[in-house]
Amino acid sequence: MKLKLIAIASLLATQAYAQSSVTAYGVMDVGYVKGTGDVASWSGLASGRNASSRLGFRGQEDLGGGLKASFVLEADIAADTGTGVTTPFAGWSSADNKSPSANGSLQFNRVSVVGLSGDWGAVTAGRNYTPTFLLDFAYDPFAENGAGASLITMTSAYFNPAGSVNHLRASNLISYTTPANSTGLNLMLSAAPSETSSAVPKEGGFTGGKVGYVNGKFMADVAWSKTKLVASGDIKTTSAGAAYNFGMIKPMFEYSRDELGAAGANASKKGYLAGATAPLGPGEARISYSKVEKTADNALSGNVTQLAVGYVYNLSKRTALYATYSHVNNTNYRNTPTAGYSVGSAVSSINGSVNGYDLGIRTSF
Repeated sequence: MKLKLIAIASLLATQAYAQSSVTAYGVMDVGYVKGTGDVASWSGLASGRNASSRLGFRGQEDLGGGLKASFVLEADIAADTGTGVTTPFAGWSSADNKSPSANGSLQFNRVSVVGLSGDWGAVTAGRNYTPTFLLDFAYDPFAENGAGASLITMTSAYFNPAGSVNHLRASNLISYTTPANSTGLNLMLSAAPSETSSAVPKEGGFTGGKVGYVNGKFMADVAWSKTKLVASGDIKTTSAGAAYNFGMIKPMFEYSRDELGAAGANASKKGYLAGATAPLGPGEARISYSKVEKTADNALSGNVTQLAVGYVYNLSKRTALYATYSHVNNTNYRNTPTAGYSVGSAVSSINGSVNGYDLGIRTSF
């Protein structure tokens, strides 16, 4: 009888430890977009103008002793068409962090990780956000979406398409993050191996990190990363950001620098952003001013500026209406050999300007 009781107690204890949960979640966001450029204008519906449309699944299992296993699978959705998202930038969607990998069907290319966590922190492996992008996201009033998305991130794709992974996600990524603690300091370290054959040069590998500090209403972060590239030389990114929440307004600032090194192709891109969010009625007002300067051995230098203002009107905790306006001005700035930076699928010349507008609805579940 005692042995039976012990066995039953042991089984119940095991079941108690192995508590698990799986949650489905997502965002649906569709907006009317208009861009008026000096070369070409465009208008139509587009997905993710306030928050990226997505479908995700996350789960967690309690292994006992404070140890937990978890996973996240998150897919991009083009909510205006019901299809998966085709990413036009090589480093933003590729399996090896350097070559193109266009898609268009539903793929879990936003986040695909599995990991363990405990009192010591958390380790994940798979496709995930890079430390530098997490900093960009934290200090952009428009959260990297729509006509007001930060120039710092959006111009990086054209600075070096293969190296733009520094500013968004990386595949094959192993990341460690420290747990919350009383000092307010936090650390993230990430690395992805170069998965090339031993017969060819190692490239596509990624290393990066972020150190953050939070003390009440103040927060600050410093991040860095490097992507291994053979043809154009490694691309390195360093960024710093800070914000303070005064309650009636939350100003934020960011500085970021990309460097690319190879004979005859040395280049650098510096970006600055000053912005703020402020509660206004049942919603939030947003404003940002950003500037990017680019120089290179094999191209003329130039700069681009952007002023963006917007408002998010919360209908509930999950649903909101939004409107954004942004003005972009190029001064000898080349996103491509023949065009400047633009928004809303409009086209600008290297010395032209663009006005962008978003008006839409976003709901989450």
